[in-house]
Amino acid sequence: MLIGSVLRAVLPVTAVAVATVVVLLVLAAREFGWPRFSLPQNARLVPETVFRHGRFFGPLQFGIEMGTGMRTYVPSGLPYAALVLVAGLAGPLTALAAGATFGLGRAAMTIGSQYYGASGDWDLAWATWEKWLKGTLVLAFAAGQAVLVLPLLD
Repeated sequence: MLIGSVLRAVLPVTAVAVATVVVLLVLAAREFGWPRFSLPQNARLVPETVFRHGRFFGPLQFGIEMGTGMRTYVPSGLPYAALVLVAGLAGPLTALAAGATFGLGRAAMTIGSQYYGASGDWDLAWATWEKWLKGTLVLAFAAGQAVLVLPLLD
């Protein structure tokens, strides 16, 4: 948010909005395999030992560590898209809301995987639906962000 605040102080809001949209478009295209480039990540898995804290607090810790990038691979560019959007356009309350909802979403996914079924079922379901889910998530993210960014371009 600090970088975005400095950019907003020296550039017109339209320029920041256009730059944000360009970065979001590149990240969305990356989700479908073009262009191919890596994003910064801490490429270590969160150890299964976090689940020793029980069926609620274990997945919650797992979600916190994944959501903050402390220990995990990042398979999608959408968290980076959210980061760019928050850094470029969000005020303090919007940034806090984005962080909280991102963390809740990541925690919900890990808790949901615990209740999905037998070991490996979650991964099999993801592999089966990956392309459809990625496309749906990118389109949903883009639609939500368009509602926020398009008024700034007028």
